[in-house]
Amino acid sequence: FWLNLVAQPPDFEVAHFAMDLARPPTLQFEIVGGGIPVDYSWRFRCLEFNAVHQKLIACDGWSVIAIDPLDGSHRILRQFPNESFISCIDPSNGDVVMATNREGSAGADFSRVAVTTGQTSTISLADVDLWSYAPQRLIILGNGERCILATELDPDGMMGSTEAGHFDANGKCIAWSVACFAESFQSPANRSGVFDSFGHSVTAYFFEQRAAVFLAGSEDTPGCVDGVGTHARFGDLRLPTVNNKFLFVRMDGAETWQWRLARLNLKTLQVQSVHVTGLDHSDLLNYCASDDYMFALKACPASKDEVYKLLLMRASLDESDPSPGLVEAVSSVDLRAPVQAVSFRLSDGTVLQVDRRILVARSEYFRRMLSSGLREEHTNEIDLCADSDADEASLSVLLRFVLSDAWEGPHKDVELAFRVRCLADRYQLPKLVDLAEAHLHRLLIPTSVLSFLDRVLGSGGPLEQACWELLNARGAEIISGHEADLDTIISQNPKLAKRLILWGAGSSWPQQKKLRTT
Repeated sequence: FWLNLVAQPPDFEVAHFAMDLARPPTLQFEIVGGGIPVDYSWRFRCLEFNAVHQKLIACDGWSVIAIDPLDGSHRILRQFPNESFISCIDPSNGDVVMATNREGSAGADFSRVAVTTGQTSTISLADVDLWSYAPQRLIILGNGERCILATELDPDGMMGSTEAGHFDANGKCIAWSVACFAESFQSPANRSGVFDSFGHSVTAYFFEQRAAVFLAGSEDTPGCVDGVGTHARFGDLRLPTVNNKFLFVRMDGAETWQWRLARLNLKTLQVQSVHVTGLDHSDLLNYCASDDYMFALKACPASKDEVYKLLLMRASLDESDPSPGLVEAVSSVDLRAPVQAVSFRLSDGTVLQVDRRILVARSEYFRRMLSSGLREEHTNEIDLCADSDADEASLSVLLRFVLSDAWEGPHKDVELAFRVRCLADRYQLPKLVDLAEAHLHRLLIPTSVLSFLDRVLGSGGPLEQACWELLNARGAEIISGHEADLDTIISQNPKLAKRLILWGAGSSWPQQKKLRTT
């Protein structure tokens, strides 16, 4: 079926990997600009980053929209009368190449839309011999060649397998090869190839090799395991997104019990689960990645005059910790600056203090707060009286982490660990979030798994994954032991109740491949 059942991508490095279990990659999403009013938000199935013009290009099937990734401002470039989708971004000039479904026949016609003017021109394939293939997608490569993904038509006009035809700039055929994509018109591409999820695996078609390759996971065996290449395991996968270094893919969770965002290093084939903050998986409509950022569209209700509004979210892909390490932070402190204490006032009247110089050096969140021009900057006091998670014990752990880069506090207090986790997430200290979850993971037992799930459902992090794995292993014992609590769960957390019902129905690892979305 595959030309190379398990193949190496370009520049594959043979290495042994020590998996970093203590700290998974973290994406911290924040809202960019105002909302984008649309008629049908669910149709925004195409979202790509245009590196030439530094714009996001979105398509709802008819309208092509350019979005500024810095402030969320947007404008409609072109509206098509028939259903269309983004075929590629021309790497030479940044034009958006669109594919429009033909009426009454198989295949698509192609046009280009100029991002600066919105002007549209037809792309003719009259000079290209496609034999009996119906073109579905046109990809313009950096060297001027064209890769056409097409489906074979039998004598009755029925569509068969997907193949890739390579043609030079003059339309001369270079080669045809099997592409093996389930949804070639939606599969994301970078300068190296086109990528897809197939079954419980990630696959690719590389332009230079002109071959379909199997990158990670297993076609038939589901799971939830980080690893390298075929040692990794996924559940039912949605469509991936890709930049020039990583592929990101979500494990299905909208109708099942678990979400997971995984990152595949395209050079080493290392798969790692990603911790997401600031954006719930269930709110994510579509996403794409540049080499520096991940962008996501979040659907939310708009005013009474609009059906939907989209919010643009952004997360840095910089792998360095946004809260500098202790040595780096201390070395940046200006020792000539006067010592000033920042006071944290708690609801019981307790006041905890920390050196302002260290606090702003270690935390971008507090640096912005204490230079915002608001009351906190002038008074050097932060009022946490209304914060139920902030008490002397939890805030002490957070402030001692700022000073020591370590967990300095009790190790067996579940409630304390959850309060610290909430504070660390709120104040954007991902390493402390991971330390809190690591402590909670060690305290996870069958009698506590449902209460833990009640507090981490939808986070997609390692702790939620551990809860579901424990349920898989000892589910009958756990549910029977909590039978008296089920009414409370249903009334107080219906989302968890729904996930548990679906999990109990055996939908934890869905075997039937569903119509995929991003």
